[in-house]
Amino acid sequence: MKFVNTLICLFIIITQVVLSEEKPLVVGMELEYPPFEFVNEQGFNDGVSVQMAKALSSYLGRSLEIKNIKFDALITALKTGSIDLIISSMTATDERRKSILFSDPYVTTGLAMLVPVDSDISNADDLMSGNKKIVVKLGTTGEAYARSVLKNAEILTMQHDPACALEVSQGKVDAWIYDQLSIFKHHKNHIQTTRALLTPLRKEQWAIGLRKPKSGEINQLEAEVNSFLKEFRESGSFDELAEIYLKEEKALVNKMGIPFIFDMDATPSDKMKVVQSEYEFQKDTLFFIILAGLVLCCLISFFFLVREDHALSIKGQANLHNIGGFTILWLVLIGVTYFIFSSLNQTYTWNWEGIWQRRWQIFGGWLRTIWVSFLALLLCVFIAVGLVIGFKSPFKAVRFFCRSYTEIVRGSPLLVILIVGYYVIAEAISAGDRLLVGVVLLAVFSGAYLGEILRGGIDSVGKTQFEAARAVGFSTYQTYRYVIIPQAVRRVLPAVAGLFIMLVKDSSLLSVIGAEEFTKRTEIARAATFTGLEAFIPLAIGYLLITIPLALLAKGLERRLDYET
Repeated sequence: MKFVNTLICLFIIITQVVLSEEKPLVVGMELEYPPFEFVNEQGFNDGVSVQMAKALSSYLGRSLEIKNIKFDALITALKTGSIDLIISSMTATDERRKSILFSDPYVTTGLAMLVPVDSDISNADDLMSGNKKIVVKLGTTGEAYARSVLKNAEILTMQHDPACALEVSQGKVDAWIYDQLSIFKHHKNHIQTTRALLTPLRKEQWAIGLRKPKSGEINQLEAEVNSFLKEFRESGSFDELAEIYLKEEKALVNKMGIPFIFDMDATPSDKMKVVQSEYEFQKDTLFFIILAGLVLCCLISFFFLVREDHALSIKGQANLHNIGGFTILWLVLIGVTYFIFSSLNQTYTWNWEGIWQRRWQIFGGWLRTIWVSFLALLLCVFIAVGLVIGFKSPFKAVRFFCRSYTEIVRGSPLLVILIVGYYVIAEAISAGDRLLVGVVLLAVFSGAYLGEILRGGIDSVGKTQFEAARAVGFSTYQTYRYVIIPQAVRRVLPAVAGLFIMLVKDSSLLSVIGAEEFTKRTEIARAATFTGLEAFIPLAIGYLLITIPLALLAKGLERRLDYET
C-alpha cells in the first residue's frame, strides 16, 4: 500500500512540474542570411540572430525552438500563432507595423547597391536617370524603396539572395538594392564581375517582431524583449557578437567612415512609404463584372464536372434524394470551412485592403498565366508529336535521341530545368525574355511526359487493328488517321487532361527565374502588404478558374469519343 501511495505522489509531483513548465519560445527566422542567421557546417543553427535568440530564451527562463521560415512568410507565421517572435534581420517599417509590433531597434544599417563591374552607376541619382533595371529580393525594404522611389525603373523580384547576385554578375540588371552587409558579402563572391556601393541610400533599423495583442490584452512579452535588448547592449554582448561574426565587415565600414550596425547613435531610419495605385470607380465596376462572370462560369463548369451523367435525369422521388444529398454535402463542407477559419480568427488579423488595392496587378498576372499556359501547351503538343514520330522512326539514332530526351527530362525536376535552362542555356544564346524562355522550358518539360503518354496509347492498340486496316487497303497514314489514333486518343485523354492541368499549375514555378505570372504577381502584392492568407486564397481560386473549365472540356471530349473498341 505504501508503494502505491508513493507512486501516486510521484505522479502528482511530475504532473505539476510538467504543467508548470513554461512553453518554449518559438522564434521564426530565415536561416539563409549569414552571418546573422544560417546553418553551420556541423548542421547547427548559428549566427548573430541565433545567439540573440538563445540569450533571450535564457533571459525569459524558457526553452528555445527555432523555425526556419522564408522571409516573406515570417509575418504570416507570426500572425497565425505559429511563432512567438521574429528575429530575422527584419527592418521595422510603417507598413509592417500595420500587421505586427516591433521591439526597440537593435541594429542600424542602410540600403546599398551591387552593380556590374563596368557599370557607370555611382550613387542613387544615377538610378533615377533612364530606364534602369533593378533586381530586389521579394518582401524586403529594398523592394519597397525601389517601387516607391525609382518610378521609371523596371523592377525584377527574386526569392533568394544568390539569384539576385547572379543577375548582377551576368549583367542582366543594372543594380541590386539590399542591405550593406549582404551587398558586401555577395560582392566578395563575385569580385571579378561586380562593384559594391556601400554608401547608404537610406538608413534603416532592425527590430524583433511581435504579434499584435487582441483588443484589451496586454503584451507582456514586448516589455520583456525591450528590457532584454537594453541589458544585452549595456553588457557589451552585441560587441562580442560583432567580433565573432562581423570582424571583417566592421573593419571595412570603419575604414570607410560609415557607422557600424550596432551603433545606435546613428541617424534613425526614414519612414518607409509604399506607393499604392488608385483606381477609379468605373474600373471597380468593370472588375466586379469580370470577376462575377468568371466565378459563374467556374461554378457552372464545376457542377457539370462533378455530377454523374444520369444524376439529374432521374424523375420523381429519386431526383429529390439526389438534390438533398448534394445540399447536405455542401452544407457540411461549408460548416467545416467556417469552423476552421473561425478558429483562425482567434489569432489571425485579416487585412484584405492591401490585396484589394492591387487587384488589377494580380488580375493581369492571371491573364498572363493563361497566355503562358496556352503557348506552352501548343508547343508541348508539337514536341510530343515529334517524339512519337521519332519513336517510330526507322533510324536507330533518332529513336535513341527521343528516348534519351524523354528519360533525361522526366528524371529531372522542373525547378532544375528552369534554373539551368535560363541561367546557362538561355544566357549562352543571349535569350533574355524571361516569359518566353519560361514558356519554352515548360513545354520542353511537359512535352517529354506527353510524348510518352501518346506513345503508350498508340502501343496499347492491338495489332489486329493494324492488320484489319491493311486488309481493307488503308495506307500507313490512313491506318493511323482513321483507326489507331482515334482509339489511342480515347484511352489517353484522362492522362492528357491531367497533364495539361498540371502544366497550368507548374507555370507558377516560372517565378524562380523572375517571370511575373499569376503566382509571382500575387507574391509581390503579398510581400508589399505583408499579408498571408489574404493573397493565397485568391491565388487558389484563380487557378481553379482555369483548371475546372479545362477539366470539363476534357470530360466533354471523353463523352464524345466514348465508343466500344
